[in-house]
Amino acid sequence: MKKYQKCTIVLLLCLAIVITSNKISSVNNPIISSESACDPHIHIFNNKAYMYSSHDYSSTSTGYQMRDWQLWSSSDLVTWNKEAVLRPQDTYVSSSNSCWATDGAERNGKYYWYFSNHNINTGVAVSTNGPSGPYIDALKAPLLAQDLTPTEEYDPTVFIDDDNTPYIIFGYKAGYYIAKLNDDMISLAETPRLITIDNGWIDDANFIHKHNGIYYLNTHGAATRSYNRYATATNIYGPYTGRYLGPASSYPDGYLDHLTFFSWKNQNYYVYGSTTKRADGSTNYYYRNTKIGVCNYKDNGDISLDAFTASSVLGVGQFDAGWDPIQAEWYFEASDDITKGQNENGFEIKNLSNNSYLNYPNVKNMAPNTSISFYASSANSTAGTIEVHQDSTTGPLLGSCAVPKTGSWTTYQTVICNLNNSAGTKNLFFVFKGIGTKLLRLDWFKFEK
Repeated sequence: MKKYQKCTIVLLLCLAIVITSNKISSVNNPIISSESACDPHIHIFNNKAYMYSSHDYSSTSTGYQMRDWQLWSSSDLVTWNKEAVLRPQDTYVSSSNSCWATDGAERNGKYYWYFSNHNINTGVAVSTNGPSGPYIDALKAPLLAQDLTPTEEYDPTVFIDDDNTPYIIFGYKAGYYIAKLNDDMISLAETPRLITIDNGWIDDANFIHKHNGIYYLNTHGAATRSYNRYATATNIYGPYTGRYLGPASSYPDGYLDHLTFFSWKNQNYYVYGSTTKRADGSTNYYYRNTKIGVCNYKDNGDISLDAFTASSVLGVGQFDAGWDPIQAEWYFEASDDITKGQNENGFEIKNLSNNSYLNYPNVKNMAPNTSISFYASSANSTAGTIEVHQDSTTGPLLGSCAVPKTGSWTTYQTVICNLNNSAGTKNLFFVFKGIGTKLLRLDWFKFEK
């Protein structure tokens, strides 16, 4: 990761760099600007992203007014379409202004929508017609009844493990509880168990994801609170050990409401509800919008949230040729063999071998016949070649350049690639060619002005 000349990844300075960039042609962060979408849980079904979210009703509300649950979809994380709305009157809840957090899952061709009835209980609806619904209340009663455990039965997370076992996690003041779900996804396979978090916290908004065999349990990323931001374990039931997400200055927006994670196309993301501002400049916690940023993992397993991608007005899945530089780890898609790793400046792309590729779609403001500077390293005698293609790995070849041996994996060199391209927005694929595996490593690239 190259050091920015005009910021040190402090949120406000990074945001200023994006806003003042010339000719930003569109804004897609927050990802949905037409209305509120919050408490986001994103799942990938049929190679498409589906976001189950709650919905703050009005920007003028002085308390939580949440009248339904919503389902959004996207094929590129840039353009989002509302797929379905689940109303409390279509469920056992009947009537409510407290349609709190929600989640979804797929099992045996059916799709399940789990929803919080305030902080009282949790229900589930089912669709037999694909993720877009329609959804029908599966039980006409709560799945998690109010008196099920000593905690509050709301804010569900549904996690399906590598062995295809489904779990539901929920709770607040008396702790988080976890239980296996039966194969029908609408009944519990066991009595819920309390999750132990050493050096942990008390809060709602739980979320569990898994990376490299480690379970990550987290809550809100709240810069004003003192507890650890997430915890890890080698067993889904725990015990979990609290870990620190980072100082307040590293948080986009200062407060990451209902922080969640997902992976797609060999990329890792974090998602959260961003609070908004009132006319008087005060923070409005009752009208939230969703933002997405790139998530990296340090070599020791620590989570590292990329501040620039979440605070950029473009968000993820879009790039601007004026950014100096574009970090290689911000890609939208990578071949399965590619991994991300730490280096002395941050993160880099590793394991680039013959026919490996990286995809950077929607690169805006490209000048005609421009050039790219790649910052790469290689310990091989012949590092290989970087080909720049348009629209696909086999699309029109815009240019290519050879990467020389740099002496070691930690010694980087700038390599310039001249392109034959027209002006405008391009969908770029970097394809790596050479003999053998681990041809080179890529830290960042930039377009010459």
